[in-house]
Amino acid sequence: MPDNEPAPVTEDNLAKINGKILVEETEEKGNSSPSVSVKTSMSLSQRAMDSMSSMFVRSIIAVNDEPIRLPTKNRKASLSVATTAVNFRGFVQKSGPLFVFQDAVESTLMWDDWPWTTLWMGIWAVVSLHPRLFLCVPPAIALTIMCNTYFIRFPLTHEDRNKAPCDALRASLNVPDMLRDEPRAPPIEPRPVKEGELKYFMHMRDIQNMMRLIIDGYDNISPVVKYLNWSDVPRTLRIFQICIVALIAAYFVAPLIPWRLAAFFGGELVLVVHHPWLKPAMEAVKKQSRDSPSRFKSLQRQHRFKQRLIDMLDEDRLPEFVWQRGWKDVEMFENQRYQPGRRSVTSDLNWSSRHLRADERRPWTRGIDGYSVDITAPSDFPLRADDVDYQLDEGYEWIEGENWRIDWGGAWSSVGVDDHGYVYTDASWCHPAPYAYGTDESAPKSPFYWSQDEDENQSTDTDSDISALAVTRRRRWLRRAVRVNNPGSSKCGVMPMGT
Repeated sequence: MPDNEPAPVTEDNLAKINGKILVEETEEKGNSSPSVSVKTSMSLSQRAMDSMSSMFVRSIIAVNDEPIRLPTKNRKASLSVATTAVNFRGFVQKSGPLFVFQDAVESTLMWDDWPWTTLWMGIWAVVSLHPRLFLCVPPAIALTIMCNTYFIRFPLTHEDRNKAPCDALRASLNVPDMLRDEPRAPPIEPRPVKEGELKYFMHMRDIQNMMRLIIDGYDNISPVVKYLNWSDVPRTLRIFQICIVALIAAYFVAPLIPWRLAAFFGGELVLVVHHPWLKPAMEAVKKQSRDSPSRFKSLQRQHRFKQRLIDMLDEDRLPEFVWQRGWKDVEMFENQRYQPGRRSVTSDLNWSSRHLRADERRPWTRGIDGYSVDITAPSDFPLRADDVDYQLDEGYEWIEGENWRIDWGGAWSSVGVDDHGYVYTDASWCHPAPYAYGTDESAPKSPFYWSQDEDENQSTDTDSDISALAVTRRRRWLRRAVRVNNPGSSKCGVMPMGT
């Protein structure tokens, strides 16, 4: 077989494409019997479904690489600049209906014509509560098109428009004979736009915007892949376990869900959230509640719940000998300073350990005071937690496979932490807050604190002369250390170091 011809679609070739290993091979070179694969015992439909599912999963995961496909080269035209130019020119000329439909959907969602959007809300309410009406959608669309084209083929004359009401009623009762009447106008026919016309350039603009839409969609979906490709094994394993539980739960919960009401409220909600009055109202409510201490206290509870959940999952995977010997959480603090740059003030690029002053705390410190000196780290920046040479207390050793992890709960801070585990302070590392006050435009302009006996809706400034900017921040990193061989010890559990 020539090298340039595709291989035939056989069971062996499909097994090679799907990464299957043949179980039995021909024992003798002259034996002409076909090889037996793992899939031989499957039916044709089972093998087809297995191949399709395998290619579907690979096409989702392969973000940078082209997914493996069946040998369809013989059914595809080869790459040609001339063919590309012809096809692109034809696409520009004939893509008008696609963009007309896109504009109509966008106009309906954005309430450009509120009676039209309200009409569609009513239509969706009826159709969603009575799903059998979906069968009426295709003929309804065809009837709408034919009614519009009828008035183009048989337009109303000036005399018909100016008839008296009685004459108009009499004329409406007379059924016209369309087979005998002569059409007054030619029928509407699809006509591709020509190069140089205004619509041609409008189509070019719409294609440009569609390309941008696809690029933005790809960029928004790509970050999700890191949660599914086992780049971080513990994180992907948690998601895998959650998906299994969710799948089993959905199997039993699905029959109990009122799907008609869910479809009704879901469709109506899509239109309501795009109402032009809703966005300003939500921004006003968000702005009013942004500075409320109760909001940050609620976030603090969420962060601590998240940390407890992560700890439970991590501790469940600890080896048995760790529980037998006993272990503790070793803490280390990362310190950074803010320095304005060319980028936005909210950019994390402006926060770095490089900006720390020579007479203040080091990038990594052992205690919360920031001046412990028993940690050494390389001089290059940026520093990573794994690069820090942390000397353990006598009688402890690191657990194999355990790395430094961020303390998302912020139990060490009286004011909590932000979504990245940081606590922000002023230039003197005082007046803590779970937000970058003064440097983040979306955050309150001054810090506050709350106590256990204080009401959630009240805040108290720590000092009337506090700095206007939060230019320093720190967060805690944790790592588990197990006791050195001590079979007689029965003490186990978390023993966090004192701060």
